[in-house]
Amino acid sequence: TRNTLTFQVSDRLSMSFRYSLLYGIRRDPGGPVEPFRFDRSFSLQYRFANEGRYLPAMALGVNDIVGTGIYSGEYAVASKTFSPRVRATAGIGWGRLGSQGGFSNPLGAVFGDDFKTRSAASGGLGGKFDLDTWFRGDAAFFGGVEWRISDQLRLTAEYSSDDYAREDGAA
Repeated sequence: TRNTLTFQVSDRLSMSFRYSLLYGIRRDPGGPVEPFRFDRSFSLQYRFANEGRYLPAMALGVNDIVGTGIYSGEYAVASKTFSPRVRATAGIGWGRLGSQGGFSNPLGAVFGDDFKTRSAASGGLGGKFDLDTWFRGDAAFFGGVEWRISDQLRLTAEYSSDDYAREDGAA
């Protein structure tokens, strides 16, 4: 059971608060499976470029900023409307969003080897900023396409780079 409240702080900044009841989850990768857990997380997304005639809208986001780390992940994403009925999104993610189909972090080549590895999130009860994990470790691509068939019907296809290891017992 997951509940999310998202609100627009400004024209470019949105925030989300998520409260979840999770069953069979691992607090830490490789740790024991908990029968159930209440979890909360807080996320931010900042749109730094609006969609133009040729360029997509672009944003950066950080999930689970001061939470337990179960949902922690960062991303850079671009979305483009190609017609009134077709829209596409593509991005690169880290943390949970870099766990399926991951590759060596390209930021490591720019900012140094510290960006190639990601330390474990603090876990525990949350309430701590894990700045040393943001945009670090393996990265992976994600994306989606939306086709608006009519005003009442839309078809969406998405590829997620989250392997859900904490939920399926594989972590």
